[in-house]
Amino acid sequence: MANSEADKERLELYLEVHLRNKQDLTDSEKIPFLEKKLRSKTIHLVINIAIIVVFIFMFAGGLTTFPEWFYYILFGVFALNVFLIHIQKKQIRSLIDYLNRKI
Repeated sequence: MANSEADKERLELYLEVHLRNKQDLTDSEKIPFLEKKLRSKTIHLVINIAIIVVFIFMFAGGLTTFPEWFYYILFGVFALNVFLIHIQKKQIRSLIDYLNRKI
């Protein structure tokens, strides 16, 4: 599947963002680095979801004395974080596919 020029520009921008100081690597050397970054993002995602679950159990069980609004804000922050990590994982997967096609 051929990428349009806009897709190529978008993917090159993703490469700049996700690789930062690893830009001088060849395309085949970038893939393992991106796969490692993808595993790291998966770990971040699991940790954030676990934190959300712990706070839900604490809130539902009445185990703390925090006010209700504090839990809503905390849940919102962690939900936003999960969403952003999911977007980053999607970008990294598309970069790996792009580099595999490019090689």
